[in-house]
Amino acid sequence: MAVIQQAYVEGVSTRRVDDLVKSLGCDGISKSQVSRICRDLDQVVEKFLGRPLDGGAYPYVWLDALTQIVREGGRIVNVSVVVATGVNAHGQREILGMDVGASEDGAFWLAFLRSLNARGLSGVELVISDAHQGLKNAIATVFAGASWQQCRTHFMTNLLTRVPKWSQPGVAAMVRTIYQQLSPEEVHAQADRVVAQLQEHFP
Repeated sequence: MAVIQQAYVEGVSTRRVDDLVKSLGCDGISKSQVSRICRDLDQVVEKFLGRPLDGGAYPYVWLDALTQIVREGGRIVNVSVVVATGVNAHGQREILGMDVGASEDGAFWLAFLRSLNARGLSGVELVISDAHQGLKNAIATVFAGASWQQCRTHFMTNLLTRVPKWSQPGVAAMVRTIYQQLSPEEVHAQADRVVAQLQEHFP
């Protein structure tokens, strides 16, 4: 059952699940049997996504969205899967919530963040995300008083669009040295050095 459920989560087709079951020495399995076995997963997921978040503060929260292709009503469509990851006061990281929407607009983000608050999310001091304006507005509304920072991946992507393609690997390597420093003072000093070098090469 665990193998069938994992195959279902990974998106393996019913026919291939049948082949997999046969390779394990069983007689095979029908589509309805796969559905029945995997129905229990829905309850596990619902329980996980609806669990209370009132066990303490989550000072740091990361927000991100992925575009996924899914089947809805017999059609193949693009949807946005939004994910919130938090770090609690003990330094432990966990997935706080996830939701699926038609698009990554401000209204969807606002509803998602409010649902996290309703489940007890509190103590947020810093939110890291991309610079999507609708998302930034939702963060300011729901987590009033929290600081915001653009995530490194999106920052690097935006930065590299400002330099010629041939120089992007070198620029990326230089910028990464800033994140490798061990103290705030070293970070600022290295950032100044990198900026000076970039200004010299790209005045």
